Amino acid sequence: MIRRTCAVFLCLMLASTALAQAPEPLRVKVFPGAQNVALWTGLARGTFLKHGVAVDLQFTQTSPELRDGLASGAVDVAHAAADNAIAMVEVAKHDVVLVMGGDSSMNEFFVQADVATLADMRGRTLTVDAPNTAYALQGMKILKNAGVMPSDYKVKVTGGTFQRRSSGRGGTAAGSGGSMTTPRYPPSAAIPAKNRNW
Repeated sequence: MIRRTCAVFLCLMLASTALAQAPEPLRVKVFPGAQNVALWTGLARGTFLKHGVAVDLQFTQTSPELRDGLASGAVDVAHAAADNAIAMVEVAKHDVVLVMGGDSSMNEFFVQADVATLADMRGRTLTVDAPNTAYALQGMKILKNAGVMPSDYKVKVTGGTFQRRSSGRGGTAAGSGGSMTTPRYPPSAAIPAKNRNW
């Protein structure tokens, strides 16, 4: 699945046309995570400034925040999964340009420590950014492929990666179960590879 549009290449393309005057400001909004290593490296090394672009890197908390910022002009580039661009076109009826996919997703299904198999998600809660985003749909598909139907678990909208991580700390008493996220920010523990059936 295409996960991230690659803001780095867009920035470099824009930078190649920059004049030798004051750097052109470029507001880039991203989800926190390892997918931003190229951006952080470019900022740390001064690569963007060297090419006439002053990147203002901002972190988003949720997909709706990211989409609304791009649609309103509050940000110039949104670095996120393609589902956000599709939602902007199909649901919000905004014009969007999808530049390219940047990586192979790095998504993992993270769970509470007492969830040993996907079947253990029955009666639990899948925490999501929004129910129609890439991570949520991936999580639901993984559960369905394991025979865990949507009626077998609850879906709770908690926000982006950090919010999903915090909601996962509720433990079993809160009925929390799992979430799709990037490996850097696990809510609790990942299902061991030997127990994965997807």
